[in-house]
Amino acid sequence: MPTNTIDIIWNAATSVAPLGFVPVAIHFCLFDALVELDRPVKGQELLDAFPEKFCGRQTTAYDTLFAMTALSWVELVDGNRYKANDTTRHLARTPSALHGVLHFATEILFSSAFLMRKLQASDFEYPFAGLDTPMQFAYRAMGNDRLAQMHTYDIMAEEGRIASFNTFMQGKLGNERTMPERLTLLGYDLASVVEEARGQGQPVTMVDVGGGRGDMMLQVKEAIPGLEEKDLIVEECNPDITAIPGLSLVVWDYNAKNSPQPVEGALVYHLAGVFHNLPDLDAVRLLRKLSEAMAPYSRVLVHERRKAAVPGSHAAMVVLYGGRERSVEEWNELVELAGLQVTFYAFPDDRGLGVVEMRKKV
Repeated sequence: MPTNTIDIIWNAATSVAPLGFVPVAIHFCLFDALVELDRPVKGQELLDAFPEKFCGRQTTAYDTLFAMTALSWVELVDGNRYKANDTTRHLARTPSALHGVLHFATEILFSSAFLMRKLQASDFEYPFAGLDTPMQFAYRAMGNDRLAQMHTYDIMAEEGRIASFNTFMQGKLGNERTMPERLTLLGYDLASVVEEARGQGQPVTMVDVGGGRGDMMLQVKEAIPGLEEKDLIVEECNPDITAIPGLSLVVWDYNAKNSPQPVEGALVYHLAGVFHNLPDLDAVRLLRKLSEAMAPYSRVLVHERRKAAVPGSHAAMVVLYGGRERSVEEWNELVELAGLQVTFYAFPDDRGLGVVEMRKKV
């Protein structure tokens, strides 16, 4: 780790350009190739071992390999040989990690490049609205008014990137505990919530709003006996997701105006990595939709990270969606506007996901 001021500045500033080479490394499967060879190799040895991958594009591969050493994702040996390290191996074996870094090096890097120009053009109007971020500004500046009218998610779908993004979201770079395990470590007993509801004759329905391919609900199904397909609902509006075996799928665009929450009276409404995509006004609007659908026994569980632990993620949400990570104080301010109250919260010491529970005011 750098210990002096110049090293800190140098390492951060010069990491930007190597990130631009990440999609190239993924395109040529360089991480997989180094792991498969499992020994230090020169660039030409790597190319000779996998000629079908490169097809005469050797120069590109050379500089891409070298750029990956700047990120410490590949190890440089003796100045001219490369070998896989633990990060290389993780990227090669973990699809969510590979597609996650691709997302950061594609959409986020692209949108970030237009941040200052967007601010200058609007006389530093801020915060951004969901349909008026540096992403939309970038497409407008390039003359693509059609994409400039779209939300960032819709732009990714139009450009064939949404399946990759879904893979990233499915594992969040890898090595995350299951949701029930994580809640238990945070002191929140989801199984007891279900048992109490059963004892009082209340529904045990759980809804995962914006739940992607249903990983969280499948984890709940595995951890808590007796929950049936009808009890576990994933709400999505994603063209790449049309059915989830073992779960109920409901199509709902939570961000659309005049679209109330379609499932009323659920026991738990889960939202993981949803609110940090939303500007404050949109977040309050969504909370109100949930509040209107909730019964007195219902609760909302927001699965987000502690703001102070993830400043980089906060910046990414700003440039992509006009969203933001939030502190407990900021959550309290938002829920007050939606007629809810924070009744439990806990965050780990690291950048892992925490939980904020919200219920209707008595």
